[in-house]
Amino acid sequence: MAELASTSEIPKHPTKDEICQSLLAHDASTFFEGKPAVDIPRAAVLIPLFFKNEELYVLLTLRSQHLNTHGGEVAFPGGKQDEADVDIVKTALREAEEEIGLPQDQVEVISKVVPSFAKHGILVTPIVGFISEDFVPQPNPDEVECAFSVPLADFLSDENHTSQPGTWQDRPYKLHFFHHLCTTKAGKKIVTWGLTAHMAMVVASMIYKRPPNFETDKGFNWENPTKPAEETYFRFLSRNGYVEQQEGSKL
Repeated sequence: MAELASTSEIPKHPTKDEICQSLLAHDASTFFEGKPAVDIPRAAVLIPLFFKNEELYVLLTLRSQHLNTHGGEVAFPGGKQDEADVDIVKTALREAEEEIGLPQDQVEVISKVVPSFAKHGILVTPIVGFISEDFVPQPNPDEVECAFSVPLADFLSDENHTSQPGTWQDRPYKLHFFHHLCTTKAGKKIVTWGLTAHMAMVVASMIYKRPPNFETDKGFNWENPTKPAEETYFRFLSRNGYVEQQEGSKL
């Protein structure tokens, strides 16, 4: 896979056991318990982690230019949940195998991360898992232009990071951009932004147990990511007629 130059300055790299403990401390497997059962389109992405020279890397993809949605954008492998998928984890694993040829039995699934809404109202659940450093992606050209890796800690660094204001569901938020330089594609510049950047920031903060070096908004709570996720979830349900606003809730 293509490798991107590191811009991070994280002095201590956690061990695999420490990473698993941090992720499981925020595992979102019970996120939907006690919440209204509503028929919202769902999707999942796989956040594949691996070690290279004792540093933690994450694998991402650059979506094919011809795709109708998010064409040419950076994304984690993933897609919409099919009726045949036994659960949301299966969705992430199936999509990763279809997009980059990652065998499902070669992913060590660790945890679920709190779900987030994509801009078209699809609820996306990130699944974090470890893969082998030796895995060589086989991109499906119908969906993926290429796969590349970047140190996960880069998503906490203010180097090569920019932001701009955005709105979603009439609420302001910061839209984050991470500018990478791909060393194996003739210096091609790649930008990770939007929901993919947000999910990478959340996972990096969980693992390194600290906030990013740059300013975020109140929708980003690295110590308790469940709280803003629940507020967003209930606000979306209320605004779109799924449930009435609950008394005392911050919708």
